[in-house]
Amino acid sequence: MRVTKSADVRKSEILDIAEVLFNEKGYNEATVEDILKKSGIAKGTLYYHFKNKEDILLAMIERQIEQREQSLRQIAEDEEISSAEKLFRVITLLSKSGFLAESLHETENAELHQKSFTRSLMRFAPILTEMVEHGIEKSDFSTPYPKESVELLFCASQLHDPGVFVWTDEERRRKVEAFYWMLEVTLGISDDAKKELYRLAGLSKEAPKNE
Repeated sequence: MRVTKSADVRKSEILDIAEVLFNEKGYNEATVEDILKKSGIAKGTLYYHFKNKEDILLAMIERQIEQREQSLRQIAEDEEISSAEKLFRVITLLSKSGFLAESLHETENAELHQKSFTRSLMRFAPILTEMVEHGIEKSDFSTPYPKESVELLFCASQLHDPGVFVWTDEERRRKVEAFYWMLEVTLGISDDAKKELYRLAGLSKEAPKNE
């Protein structure tokens, strides 16, 4: 008996298979035919859900953004952890490049990479702004620009993207320290919250000296 699957289930299965192939072969090397062969579905079924390979990648980007958005909201709404720990967990989550990173870092996919970054910023910023505003209410943060601070810090975090910038270990260390210093200054983090944040990150509370 033939099993009929819903459109959402079938679409998700195609994305799962495409993800495996993109990881194995790379986005540019994997083909629609590879996806059809591995999934065993008819060409018409695939094209019913997706226009082309780029459309599949865009759907994968959107799915990853949705997953991260859900994780960020869980962190932001967790009343059992402090403002500093929320901030540290957010940084940890966003620092993970994700399975799409290598594909998006290809020169020919620069436009898709930009779309992904812009979409992420628009989706994540409201959640992170609410988190910062809640921290302000608790006197853990003090900034007159919670939304703008979040947006600027999110953009600054792209300096840590290994697919875009190649740093030495020492350069990377200093940029991590500088980023936490920016967090401290931009968000106006209280002394107690700052101590906890730096402890969680395994960093010294003192800014690195000029070299």
